[in-house]
Amino acid sequence: MSGVPHRHIGGAIIADHGPLSLAAARDLSRFYTLEADVCVREGAAGMARLCTRRAQALRAAVEAATLWRRAAGWRAPDAADGWRIQKP
Repeated sequence: MSGVPHRHIGGAIIADHGPLSLAAARDLSRFYTLEADVCVREGAAGMARLCTRRAQALRAAVEAATLWRRAAGWRAPDAADGWRIQKP
């Protein structure tokens, strides 16, 4: 993948380290937004831009995956993540 490594593909969110649930993608987006704020305060403009791009890409992927899942018939789009095997 080139560009920001977070994508929506067929109702799933794929990150550079593998698939993410909608909830995890939302949490990661919030984390990157907070990191961008810290980077701005510390004068790390390049890192702030990187974190902002990642946060925006995750938000866009969550929106697209949610729309796709609703179109596929999921009333609660987050419920589609229930099939994943949970790690102990």
